[in-house]
Amino acid sequence: MAPFKVVVHPLPEEPSESSHVLRLTAYEYEPFSSPNALVFIHGLTAGPHTTGHTHLQAALPSDYSIWELRMRSSYSGWGYSSLDNDVRDLARLVRYLCDDLKKEKIVLMGASTGCQDTLEYNNHPDQLPQVDGYILTSPVSDREAAIAVWSSEALAESLVVAKELIDQGKEYVAMPKEHIPFVDTPVTPARWWSFAAVGGAEDYFASDLSDDILATKFGKVEKPLLILPAEKDEMVPALVDRQALLERWVAAAPKGIVSELSGFVPDADHVVSSPDAQKWLAERVVKFLEAI
Repeated sequence: MAPFKVVVHPLPEEPSESSHVLRLTAYEYEPFSSPNALVFIHGLTAGPHTTGHTHLQAALPSDYSIWELRMRSSYSGWGYSSLDNDVRDLARLVRYLCDDLKKEKIVLMGASTGCQDTLEYNNHPDQLPQVDGYILTSPVSDREAAIAVWSSEALAESLVVAKELIDQGKEYVAMPKEHIPFVDTPVTPARWWSFAAVGGAEDYFASDLSDDILATKFGKVEKPLLILPAEKDEMVPALVDRQALLERWVAAAPKGIVSELSGFVPDADHVVSSPDAQKWLAERVVKFLEAI
């Protein structure tokens, strides 16, 4: 990745629940001082500057800038954080963009687990500052992805251990390494349960969720929503009918909320590494932003 310029924005300090001051930092990409903001939300283990935005920056209209936030869950911090923390951190950035910088439009764009953050943010309309649209790229079920790289038996055993620790009041200790061998960073039982259990806080996109449950995930969306799964996402088990699942997500949202621009990014893997796929995705994002 070539060097690039950003403007660093230390967000106004706010006390955390533990009364300690919580400091967060946001990064603004060129063009600086645009009237609108596209907030890019990373997936697990990633964070600001780990994803190249060259293709997206080049395509964006001049009235939008890309923003990234170093959240408590960024990089290796995900194992000790939570979806709730992510939403609170994002709200800090949105308030800053609205109140301090007077942005006209703000759109949240999640990638991978950033998609759970995006929908979770939407599901608290009375508590959080509002935004103007949502974009989901490479949305996948974390627990189904875990089975894709592990065994269902080993996953079930790890969840038994996590539940036992939670019941003992040890939800914020580190999971025993032998029960999550493919994870390189410490993870709490609370986060592992949220991440990998049926009905966990992050269980948004699994193919076995009922229509009623999907309605609780997508049914509260009131702003335009663009859904762009990766056509060849290696994190989706082969047995999943991807087209049928996408159609169920669309059906679970209020009528007319999901953009007609939604669809599978051609030949894209989970991180959309192909230049052609990146170009296709960028063009769809731009058309969506222009329609808001």
